[in-house]
Amino acid sequence: MRPICWIHISDIHMRVSAAWSQDVVLTAMCDDVLRQRKAGLAADFILATGDLAFSGKADEYRLAQGLFDALSAASGVPKERIFCIPGNHDIDRSRQNMAFQGVRSFVQSQNQIDQLLSPEDDIATLLLRQQNYRAFQEAYFNGQDRKRTADGLAYVAGITIDDVRLAIVGLDSAWLAAGGPEDHGKLLIGERQVINAFDLARTLDPHLVIGMAHHPFHVLQDIDRRPAQRRVESACAFFHCGHLHEPEAQMAGFTASGCLTLAAGASFETRQSRNSYSFVTLDLLRAERTVTTVQYSPTTSAFSSTAHDSYPIDIAPAGICPVNDLAIAMREYTPALASLAHYLSALLLDQKSELAIPSGKKYAFGSFAVLQDQPGSDFKSKTIAFLAFRNALRVFYKRAPLSDIFAQHGHVIVHYGAALEEGCKEDPQLAARLAEREKDAEAFSVAEPESSTSYTDGLLDDLMAGQDWDHLRVLTQRNLASPDLRLARKAARLYSLSLANSTETADKLTACEMYRGLLGSEAAEPTDAGILALLLLETGQPEEAKSVLLSAFDAFPANAISYFLQIGLKLVDATGDRSFRKQLTTTAEARGARG
Repeated sequence: MRPICWIHISDIHMRVSAAWSQDVVLTAMCDDVLRQRKAGLAADFILATGDLAFSGKADEYRLAQGLFDALSAASGVPKERIFCIPGNHDIDRSRQNMAFQGVRSFVQSQNQIDQLLSPEDDIATLLLRQQNYRAFQEAYFNGQDRKRTADGLAYVAGITIDDVRLAIVGLDSAWLAAGGPEDHGKLLIGERQVINAFDLARTLDPHLVIGMAHHPFHVLQDIDRRPAQRRVESACAFFHCGHLHEPEAQMAGFTASGCLTLAAGASFETRQSRNSYSFVTLDLLRAERTVTTVQYSPTTSAFSSTAHDSYPIDIAPAGICPVNDLAIAMREYTPALASLAHYLSALLLDQKSELAIPSGKKYAFGSFAVLQDQPGSDFKSKTIAFLAFRNALRVFYKRAPLSDIFAQHGHVIVHYGAALEEGCKEDPQLAARLAEREKDAEAFSVAEPESSTSYTDGLLDDLMAGQDWDHLRVLTQRNLASPDLRLARKAARLYSLSLANSTETADKLTACEMYRGLLGSEAAEPTDAGILALLLLETGQPEEAKSVLLSAFDAFPANAISYFLQIGLKLVDATGDRSFRKQLTTTAEARGARG
């Protein structure tokens, strides 16, 4: 399962009066895309999040066509895989002005929005203001397999890349736009549009959903912002937007399963501007999302990479795989691992957590965090690759036979098995200790179908994946005192997370206490420190938030540095404390040098 890569452009503002300047900048952008492609960064598709034109006129879309032709040639992405949505500059404001003004003053409630977005004449009349944009989209992308919602606003397109099915959901946030500063706080996406779009996306049975609209959520009317944002963020792994003319990234919630919102900078504002575009890379086997922002320099008239930011991603499993089923499939795929199949399967399914860790020519057992803190080695890299197989399980289990998943991605298990075999030659005691763990895992798998904890585990995972915080709170509270220590710890962490996502300040303060307790335990994880720091900031305790974060650099393995830096920069942005930024960087560099 190879990494998936796409290009994000936005706010191009094509207009005849600026055609020469635009040609200088956008030709440089296409040249850079070609350079990146030759260097190995090849895009699978392109997202263009609105403002293709400057005033929604037909001649401006003829210029946009020339840009897309050049971008397609430079990137190697066919027109069928370029997806765009309208922005406020794609509105012809000279049309349907009375109807627009009437609707803008009329809509005051969700019921009125629902009524307006029914597939009747009212919305069709308003959409005449996008007629030139829509004519361009239908003509230029006529080979694209898009399904529109009944209201005519949103569309869904499905693409498959290396067996991973993606649903691209394009939402129209510009249908009530005037185009100026007066739009702020007056725009609507409409929860009805969002519901219809994601209902349509589910028919494609995608592994991942990528949403896009021109406007960020904070410019919407209050009656629409929260319901639309909640539904988008619960359904999408990514949400792309534009309009701000500044690149920006924001994770939703406190977990790696949260939606990553990416606002693009303007790809063309003026020739003297810091115009930009982005590459986004999704590596499911490494559970990582990477955003590379590429910015234009007016001095050199060229684009160059300016920032690389990485974010974790945790894919909700399509189903819960029993240990015994995975062990049987593993034995069939590689008989050489028959004697360890249950233990290795339990590791992949998070039912066991202790891994073999080399120490000279001897081997001890410890957690993944302990392994990460070890020096680089062939054994370490093969262990990490082996554990990454769980992401293939999360994506494909119940969507493909286990035998097919092993055939496509199981080579990492063979390599890890060979590494363990070499380890047993170096340390004869390792073989005996592995055999003990295999026996224990096999005994667990026999009782697995009747195990209430196995069922509870799966239910907890489903509730967290669906961000159903209320039900998660109830279920985890029931299991805080479970005799199964592993389940009790999991319940405590997820109970804390459900409180963290509450709208009540008292719940957030309780979550702070819970996370303080987790940090003081032997089962502490880097995310405990990160979430606590964010909660302390939210509850008006920024100084303790800084202290928690700085302490975390020493308390956890060096691989957590980038995560803590991301949290730290949020604290800097919120507090404006530049001295803390310097302290953060110094602490991270010192920890990195030691790691």
